[in-house]
Amino acid sequence: MFNIKRITVGVLAILLTVTSSCKEDYLDINNNPNQATSATPDLVLPSALASTASYVQTRFPFLNLWMGYWNWSGNYSIGTSDKNYQFTNGFGAPIWDNGYLILKNYNYIDTQGATLNQPVVQGIAKIMKAYHFQILVDTYGNIPYTEALNGLTTASPKYDDQVAIYEDLFKQVDAALALFDQADAKSAQGETVLDPGANDIVFGGDVDLHERLVLWREFANTLKLRMLLRQSEKPERQAFVQAQLAILNASDYGYLGQGANAAVNPGYTNSANRQNPFYGNFGETVTGTPTELNNQYRGNKYAIDFYQQTNDPRLARFYAPVGGTGTNFNATYFGTIDPQVNSAVSAIGPALVDSPDQDAVILSSHESLFLQAEAAQRGWIPGNAKTLYQQAITESFLNTGLTAAQAATYYAQPVNNVSYDASANKLEAIITQKWASLNGFTPFEAWADYRRLGYPNVPISQDPSTTVRQIPVRLLYPTSEFNYNATNANAQGTVSQFTTKIFWVK
Repeated sequence: MFNIKRITVGVLAILLTVTSSCKEDYLDINNNPNQATSATPDLVLPSALASTASYVQTRFPFLNLWMGYWNWSGNYSIGTSDKNYQFTNGFGAPIWDNGYLILKNYNYIDTQGATLNQPVVQGIAKIMKAYHFQILVDTYGNIPYTEALNGLTTASPKYDDQVAIYEDLFKQVDAALALFDQADAKSAQGETVLDPGANDIVFGGDVDLHERLVLWREFANTLKLRMLLRQSEKPERQAFVQAQLAILNASDYGYLGQGANAAVNPGYTNSANRQNPFYGNFGETVTGTPTELNNQYRGNKYAIDFYQQTNDPRLARFYAPVGGTGTNFNATYFGTIDPQVNSAVSAIGPALVDSPDQDAVILSSHESLFLQAEAAQRGWIPGNAKTLYQQAITESFLNTGLTAAQAATYYAQPVNNVSYDASANKLEAIITQKWASLNGFTPFEAWADYRRLGYPNVPISQDPSTTVRQIPVRLLYPTSEFNYNATNANAQGTVSQFTTKIFWVK
């Protein structure tokens, strides 16, 4: 669903042209001499934002397996490395490669925005660079950062310390906010400020520039809060956290709230290469038949049991019933030795594959409210944790096509990890309900919370070859790094997906 706001502009014909041709130079093998080498940053912006949406919604399906949302279909023979966490350097390589491709586009917007004195698009680019670099740090730890986007001048960029990168990301977001202030000041003085308008396919459309900059500021503050909460369990990081919280709490702007999904829609429609990326990958083809990935992924018994045991109507939104009854949901655990055929297990549900023109969410209103609930519960920000918790659940219900009344009935149940008052561990309740809301679209955030706090207690793969009974804490550096940046990649030493932790992992 997530159709609280819809922005439709005719940009799909040009989307991804810059992304597909501008590979990160130290990964670049082929250059097209006939490809245009420059474009104004406001015209590159929608392509970059659409690439972000595709990236976050389609690059992490394995995390839906790990985090108890999905399982493999019994109709397919699945390799053991996809079920026992014993993957190699090739696993998830597009997360790295495409992440840097997208960052290069945002860097172009950033630098050209500065050259052409376009503070709005430059500020958006800086925020989105922080958004993507955080994902890469949270996935790999130390990564190329200060030299990563230098082009041919640094074909083999050094790896930067992950803590230093995190700290610099706050500076980059602050620089973006200063650019927005600059744009506001110029507008107030009657100076012309380039407004990307409909090319801002996240908060654009009919919203005027002032309102849009408020939303981007709220997005930036929410991103900061997410990065601070990542570090919540590390005592040595608390001085930095508190200093940044003082800045956040002094801000004139809050966080993304009710009805404020950060979602991309450049004009998705039911035609080839123009569908919503999640729908096009995990829903139906343009002719209405299930995609191959839709057939490969089925429901996971862990999540289905949770929704059933807590009388959660989101069950029928995240999963499809079996047998045509409308009420029978069935699934198996990840890695089961007895997978069932598709007709016997629940498929991906209508909230996830609603329509080919559905919005592509990059940061949902309910995730933001859960972040705020946790921060309030910790005493980090003003606000009532219980109220924010209930608002977050309500937003999740609304974003999956249900009603606020259904949400109120749900969280009024005197059930642990459902009712705030009935929950013995408030933090566990917040994170468990956050996990319940992130199904399908946002498994990365569920994985981050699990690595940080251990909530909820997601079962380990049942595959007999799972000798290390632990969900991985990171991915391995891709093969491309050892091919094209070997000295710097090898300098990171021996890396294990089980023991080489990201700095904020508990």
